[in-house]
Amino acid sequence: MPVLRGQLHPSAKLTDSQVIEIRKLWNMGHRNIRVIAQNNGVSYSNVKKIINNKTWTHLSTFWG
Repeated sequence: MPVLRGQLHPSAKLTDSQVIEIRKLWNMGHRNIRVIAQNNGVSYSNVKKIINNKTWTHLSTFWG
């Protein structure tokens, strides 16, 4: 059985495009993780893991 990653996983709260947008915002200098998290309906720690490439690693080719 294949491993479901990203937005294909049944418990995913974000889409691939949202994750890419979060990383773009961070790369452009938006440093308020709480606001980014609130705008996307996820936790602070979730956004921090996305930014640090601990989760959603299959999208790392889009990350700066």
